[in-house]
Amino acid sequence: MKGPASSAVRVRFEGWPKPALQFFHGLKRDNSKAYFEAHRSVYEEQVRQPMEALLSELELELGSDVEVKIFRLNRDLRFSPDKRPYKEHLGAYLSGTRVGGLYLQVSDDGLYMAIGAHEMAADQLTRFRDAVAGKEGEKLARIVAALQKDGYQVTEPSFKRVPAGYPADHPRGELLRSKGLMAGRQWKPGPWLQTVEAKQRVRDAIKASKPLTTWLDAQVGPSRLPARPGR
Repeated sequence: MKGPASSAVRVRFEGWPKPALQFFHGLKRDNSKAYFEAHRSVYEEQVRQPMEALLSELELELGSDVEVKIFRLNRDLRFSPDKRPYKEHLGAYLSGTRVGGLYLQVSDDGLYMAIGAHEMAADQLTRFRDAVAGKEGEKLARIVAALQKDGYQVTEPSFKRVPAGYPADHPRGELLRSKGLMAGRQWKPGPWLQTVEAKQRVRDAIKASKPLTTWLDAQVGPSRLPARPGR
């Protein structure tokens, strides 16, 4: 689906007001339908609307091929022993024709962002591993080290062992054991979150992560497998 920028009426992003964080603080104390319904207007106007505005502005900056999804606050309780009806954060995802995308999450813990490939398809994973094992892998290792030095978290390895076909003691074994690669950053709440500085921090992180996303685009590329049913 197209993102918020397709709407005829656009609200300028000016940060998340204090009531947004107060909403999440209250939801953590009383995660119930009664609480949510009593504070629905706060959620819609102070939490979701600023997220829509931010995504709309980012969509315009990132290009017309960007797709935007704001995740529902309701939790899927069908197979979960945790019966709390609501997530205690609001998340959104921007994706395009390139590899991966951008995830944003706001809560009373502040703002979290991750950019890159969360979980690669089988054909992407093959290209990723071959590149990591080869000369381009040295470049990626330097990119990851620079991001970590600047305070970014990088996706931790997903598999216990280096996949078959690659040396078990490969110097980039941690990267080979990954099924996705994202640069993430968590900003604790503060007065900045109530201003346009929140957008600037996201923009700065997108810029800082450019070497990683450029590497993924060049070495991995989009999946060429048929789309799964329902996607």
